[in-house]
Amino acid sequence: MANPWEFLEAWARENVQPSGYNADGVAKQLARECLQAAARAHINEAAVIKAAGGNLETFMLTELESAANQEVNRLAGKRD
Repeated sequence: MANPWEFLEAWARENVQPSGYNADGVAKQLARECLQAAARAHINEAAVIKAAGGNLETFMLTELESAANQEVNRLAGKRD
């Protein structure tokens, strides 16, 4: 079985895009899509959730907020 943490990190890097703050619905959808991809990769759902710290939706929300912050910083840097 592939490493669930490596899978989760790679999946988030490829699939999480900035979508604004308070994106609970987007986080929930990303969590579903991630678990579907994990199943296709034969990675245990519980292992992916454990790798996410016990709550995949919260993990995705944190990733979304990080992506949004990076985008804000990128755009703010263009103004300087």
